[in-house]
Amino acid sequence: MNVKRCSGYKGYWVCGEDYPDHMVPREEFNKRSHHDGLQAVCKKCHRYGAAAVRLKNNNKVVDITPRFKSEYGSSKPMTKRETVHVEGEKIPQGWVYVMRNTETPWLFKVGKTYPDGIQQRLREARTWGCFDLEEKYWFDDALTAEKEIHALLREHNMRNLGYKNCGTELFKCFNIGTIIDAINKIQSGNDRPSIAVGK
Repeated sequence: MNVKRCSGYKGYWVCGEDYPDHMVPREEFNKRSHHDGLQAVCKKCHRYGAAAVRLKNNNKVVDITPRFKSEYGSSKPMTKRETVHVEGEKIPQGWVYVMRNTETPWLFKVGKTYPDGIQQRLREARTWGCFDLEEKYWFDDALTAEKEIHALLREHNMRNLGYKNCGTELFKCFNIGTIIDAINKIQSGNDRPSIAVGK
C-alpha cells in the first residue's frame, strides 16, 4: 500500500482513529504543489482544521482542538518540595533575635526561633524587607522569653501605635538600647544566664 504520514492539525489527528500510526493512504490527501504533489495533512484532518477556523462564537474565532499537555498525563515537578514546620511550643530552647530594617532604621523585629533556626530566619527576612541581624540571645524557654519581652515593649509595638497591617513582632524604637534593656530584664530573671551574641 502506498502511504504517507499525516501531519495532523495542531497536534491533533482525526485520522488517528483509523490510522493510529498516522500513516494514511496517499489517495486520502488532496493535491497540492508540495514536493510530492500532496498536502501535508489528510482530507479528514484538513476538514477538521477548516471547521475549527470557521467556527465563530461572538465574532471571535474559536479553536476546537483538544489540548493535551502531554500524552502521558499531567506533568509532575522534578523535585518535590517538602516543608518542615517546627513550632517553638514543642522545642522550648532557642534564640530570641533582634533584627533591624536597613531601609527604616527605627523598625525592629523581635522574634524567637528554634536552636538551628537563625540562618533560616535570615533567609526568610528577605520576604519581610531588608532586615539585618543585630543581636541574638539564647534562652532555655524562648517562647516565654519572647512573650515577656514583647510585653515589656508593648508601647513600642507597631500595632499598638496604630499600624494595622503588620505583625506583632515589629517595634518602633529609635534606639536599640530600649530593646536590649528589655531583654536584659528578662535575662536577669532567669536562673541560668542566657548567651548574648552580637552580629
